[in-house]
Amino acid sequence: MARFRPPRATRDLLPADAALRKHIEKQFAQIAETYGFQPIQTPSFENVELFAARSGPEIKSSMLTFHCDHEELALRPEMTAPVCRLVSSGALDDAPAPHKLYYVAPCFRYCRPGSGRYREFTQAGIECIGEPGSDADAEVIAAVCRFLDAIGIADRTLRIGNIGIFGQLLREDLDPEDRAIVIGHLDRLMGIRERCRALAQSDDPLLFDALKIDRMDLASLQAQSDYSGSEQIESRQNLGMVELAEIMPREAEATYRRLWDVQDLVPKPAADLLIDVSRLQGPLAQVDQKARELLDGTAATGALDELLSVCRRVEQYGQHEPEVVLGIARGFTFYTSTVFEVASANAHGIRKYCGGGRYDRLIGEFGGPDLEATGCAVRFDSLIDEVRSREVWSMPRPYELFLLAASDSVMSETIGLAETLRARGRRVGLAVGSQIQPTAADCEARGTERIGLVSGKPHAEIVVSDGNSTRAVPAEADALVVEFDR
Repeated sequence: MARFRPPRATRDLLPADAALRKHIEKQFAQIAETYGFQPIQTPSFENVELFAARSGPEIKSSMLTFHCDHEELALRPEMTAPVCRLVSSGALDDAPAPHKLYYVAPCFRYCRPGSGRYREFTQAGIECIGEPGSDADAEVIAAVCRFLDAIGIADRTLRIGNIGIFGQLLREDLDPEDRAIVIGHLDRLMGIRERCRALAQSDDPLLFDALKIDRMDLASLQAQSDYSGSEQIESRQNLGMVELAEIMPREAEATYRRLWDVQDLVPKPAADLLIDVSRLQGPLAQVDQKARELLDGTAATGALDELLSVCRRVEQYGQHEPEVVLGIARGFTFYTSTVFEVASANAHGIRKYCGGGRYDRLIGEFGGPDLEATGCAVRFDSLIDEVRSREVWSMPRPYELFLLAASDSVMSETIGLAETLRARGRRVGLAVGSQIQPTAADCEARGTERIGLVSGKPHAEIVVSDGNSTRAVPAEADALVVEFDR
């Protein structure tokens, strides 16, 4: 038995997995750079206070911390805070705005062993800082959609909303913390609706069990707020899949309405309007008409106009018919207007590949100037698993060509030829071989696409085989490069 194993909730990546990860990282970087985004790197650890300042409670409770030089430090659990620190520090003040940045970075969070998560994971993202308006939002969305195209994720849905609509419907004197609580409730409500729709279509027992846990949480909230209306969970136990999928969204709506009332967060008319707006999703024209009917006479029509402007600009980038989903909140309190995600439906609900939005006040909250900003984060590890499961990429063989010197007498020339090809970026292996003609089995065993047999001294040609056919090629580097490119 091996003496040492990887730490708990971590993993080694074998060549095939590491190669796939490198391939997707390369695609991400190439696409980001075609849109003018530039790479950045930040330290793997920061002061704990940086993440405590704006990160959510889940992140704060899962940080991996340590002490060094009388400071408490944390391995970075996400990249938003480090990027904001970098910009707010003034390090980019001499660079022209907007600052278009991208990163692919390891992050670290504590998670329970066996949860299916890892304590080290990768976060990738693009950020456009210092540019307002729908054009920047649309460009970020277009870039990430092009990246998904490049790695073979074509069957997906682009969902766009605007969290500013909710913000305008809440009363102006509502405390920011309370405002975040209400928007968080709407976000959870959206998730419950999505999972219930998926359950109705799939009859998935794992999804059913997950929703039953969510329902227990709702029951606890109902008990805390003394709810006793027609959607009381305590009075309806042991529901089947079909019943739960139908009833639970109504129970969640009633629960949050009651909470907002008893905690004096949202008056009843505004609560009804928030719930009605959060239900709207579908094609742009359809949602626009219904939303304007609901929002007529409110300050939220400006946010609706902004949403429609982003959708129309996104369509000009070739992302046709985005789904407008007014209930998207993304679970973060720092978004100010546009929010979006790219996802696909599966048996367990909505599988989200990436998401982001506009966060115009966040840089200022980290002590920097008030800069408009928009960005997107990619669920990198989940995306790698998705590409692997779809089998849209296969690992290339280690070598494009494997040179076999027929004997030691031609090994020096064979090495020289191999080094010349490697200097030109070709993957070449070599060894002393024999006069036996190369076969498909030989290619597979040596991890190569072609085998070249070098014989004779001096030699004028090399016999090259791909396992199916054999041909003679002049023993020159240029000729072999042409052979690679056939």
